[in-house]
Amino acid sequence: MTTKTNRSHALLSEQAFEALREILISGEIRSGQMVSISELCEKLGFATAPIRDAIKKAAAVGLVTVYPQRGIVVLELSPQELYANFHFRYLIDVEGARLTAQQPDQTTLSALKQAHVDVIEKLQNTPLTRQLQLEAMELDWRLHHYLANTLKNPIVAKNYSENCDRIHVLQKYRPPLNTRINLAMNEHIAILDAIASGDETAAASMVQHHFSQTLAWWGVMQEDL
Repeated sequence: MTTKTNRSHALLSEQAFEALREILISGEIRSGQMVSISELCEKLGFATAPIRDAIKKAAAVGLVTVYPQRGIVVLELSPQELYANFHFRYLIDVEGARLTAQQPDQTTLSALKQAHVDVIEKLQNTPLTRQLQLEAMELDWRLHHYLANTLKNPIVAKNYSENCDRIHVLQKYRPPLNTRINLAMNEHIAILDAIASGDETAAASMVQHHFSQTLAWWGVMQEDL
């Protein structure tokens, strides 16, 4: 009976965490926002115990900070937080780009490039809608996941996934506009072209350029760190 109860509690805690994670990365509760346990219980429809477990797990992966007697604060936007998370992604992406360039899959690369070209054409011919913004952001993540998956390292994959969740939370604070989306798509195409040519050095350089441009768009300066 005890074992069954423990399993039931663990399942509820995991479900509560996934529900909490979803409202965090979707932006339903935003970066820097403070919430209470009771508010989360009401919003997510779980009892206090699994919500407490979910909060502990969310805090462990950097999605929230718990302030005793005050509440839970969603990952706060700061130059240091932005740099740390985007720099982590860059370190994985740059190695992924080098490895991919060693044996480029031309079919996959061509399809990814065409998807980027299609988004750029839509941006040129139509006003930026929420749907197009989401399409561009999804494509942005497709490239980054493609590079990370090249490493085929489960430890990297786990930490990269957690880092992606943190970036999702931060991105909801400032969704990209037409100009940045267009630049990012072209930066991605430069990465894809370098990989397709088999030039590891150029691929790494293009990833570094994309990283520096991302920080610049967020206004992160070296003196802020």
